[in-house]
Amino acid sequence: MTTPATIKSTDGLTLEAAYDLPDDARGLAVVCHPHPRAGGTMNAPLLLHLRDDLVSRRIGVLRFNFRGIGSSEGDSNDGTPEIADTEGALADAGTHDLPVALLGWSFGAAVAIRTALRHPELRACVAIAPAIDARPGYTSGVPAPEEMSSVDVPLVVITGANDDQVDPGAQRAWAEAAGARFVEIKGANHFFWARYEALSKAVLSFFEEGFG
Repeated sequence: MTTPATIKSTDGLTLEAAYDLPDDARGLAVVCHPHPRAGGTMNAPLLLHLRDDLVSRRIGVLRFNFRGIGSSEGDSNDGTPEIADTEGALADAGTHDLPVALLGWSFGAAVAIRTALRHPELRACVAIAPAIDARPGYTSGVPAPEEMSSVDVPLVVITGANDDQVDPGAQRAWAEAAGARFVEIKGANHFFWARYEALSKAVLSFFEEGFG
């Protein structure tokens, strides 16, 4: 059952959020949504599908709207201030005394990776079609691969072979240079239309390792 919530970013903004937390949860995934300018919110259909599959495997989910989206305070930005939103979500998730992981899609995947740099306690980070390159005023992109060398958080990059928004080759090259696992889903585009099940399988497989 979905429980509406509010959380605080680490710089003091009140953010709209929602928990789906089974009674027998063995872990909790904090979910970062795609770019607001592309209609991204915590209620994106792909994220709701992943939520349902995660909950069915006893993995709780905390979704939240980045600053300036829905009823969240503040103004949307390029993903750098949104790290404070994600860290606030992690802090709230930490009150449930469960292992915590991050999951992000596109813009949200880049934010999740940047946040994982600061949180070695995370069990895993799943980056779905991450925005690799910085685009001024739109996305800050992902860290340089060498910045990831000191990160112990298990990281997987999952991309669609037919992604026309973020070059799959660029995603693969970054993942390999950063020491991350890379999974390419055949026939999938950036939105994974008609490939939700294949994406869920890849996500769940990685989380099984993190949560045991």
